[in-house]
Order: sequence, then structure tokens, then C-alpha cells
Amino acid sequence: MRSVFSLTALMIFVMTGCSNDTADSTAQVESDASHDMHSSADGHGQEAAHSDATAHDHAHESFKLTGENTQVLFTGTKKSGDNHSGGFKAISGEITLAENAAEAIKVVIQTDSLFSDADRLTGHLKNEDFFSVQEFPEMKFESTKIEDSTVTGMLTMHGQSAEISFPATIAVFDGKVSLTSEFKVDRTKFGMNYTGQPNDPINAEVDIKIIVGASPVSPVTDPSAPTPVN
Repeated sequence: MRSVFSLTALMIFVMTGCSNDTADSTAQVESDASHDMHSSADGHGQEAAHSDATAHDHAHESFKLTGENTQVLFTGTKKSGDNHSGGFKAISGEITLAENAAEAIKVVIQTDSLFSDADRLTGHLKNEDFFSVQEFPEMKFESTKIEDSTVTGMLTMHGQSAEISFPATIAVFDGKVSLTSEFKVDRTKFGMNYTGQPNDPINAEVDIKIIVGASPVSPVTDPSAPTPVN
């Protein structure tokens, strides 16, 4: 009888052990499957996020502006018709592109890089009568809207800001930009009120010309040099 009980106890122990092993194995398999599913989901999520980020990067690219591919030129005139021209050499910024079109423009100009067609005039334009380059070393423009070939934005010059709009011909190809524009700016809106000689005053409006090349152009040179900027 004792042998029968012993055999019965042994069978119960073995069956219980097998049952526990089976449950443990099943739980481990389910755990591994759940982990694999989460890993796969995480991997797909990361791939999707990367794809979205890549698409966003491609959708919004930027074209860097430098003194080598961008010209900002000006011509000031007097009542008599006399005029002088110049520009700026140190230019930085970018044109943001979206869907192969210009979406935004930011430009920073170092005013001390100003040049003109006469050394004496260059010095005068840098002093307090005009740009006051020591007090206001930078001139900035940031667009707020580009629509129907018209650029609108805030121009900060001589420590004062005002909204301006100007026409622009803009072409974008393969991430590169060409832009040309000619317009007038009233310097008195920015605190530049010097009028010059009473019998031949300087006009308030200054002619501005902007040229952005799709590929780097030759460095800007002073108009007084043998080969002036056209």
C-alpha cells in the first residue's frame, strides 16, 4: 500500500512539474512575442519619424547669402541730377525655400563694409549724417510675406525699423536662387535727415538694386575701380 501511495505521489509531482514547465515556456514565448512586436512597432515608428523629418528637411531648404553671391547697391541723387553710387561688401543671410519657391528672406549687412565711388563720400556716408556705422554696425531685413512677385518685410537701418515692400524677380532651380530687384527707400523714415547744400539738396529717396546670383559671382568691387559693378 505504501508503494502505491509513493508511486501516486511521484506521478503527481512529475505532472505538476511538467505543467509548470509548460506554463513557464508558454509565458516566455508570449513575453518574447510581445517584446518583438513592441520592438517592431518602435522600429517602424522611428523609421516613420525619420522619414517625416527627412521630408521636412527637403521641403524647407535654404540658400545662403554671402558677399560673393549677393550684391546690395545704392544710388543717391541730388535735386540737380548729380548722383553717386555705392554698396556693401559684407552680407550674410538666407533665403528659405519651400516647394521650389522662395518662402522667406533674411539679410544682415555690416554697415562698415560700405563703399562708394569716392573715398571722401564713403567716409561721410559712414558718419552720423547717414549710417552712423559705429553706433549702428548692422542693417537688417526680414521678410514677412512673399507674394505675387512682391517681397514685404521689416527693414532695420540706422537703429529704426519700418515695413517696406519691393518687386522682385525670383527664380529657384535645384536649390539655388537668382533674384533681381530695383526699388526706392526713403532714408528719412530711418532718421537719415541730412539734406546737404540748400541750393542742391540730396533727395530723400535712394535707389536700391539687389542682385542674387544662382551661382557665386565675382566679389563686389568699388565702383571707382577700373571695372565697376554694373
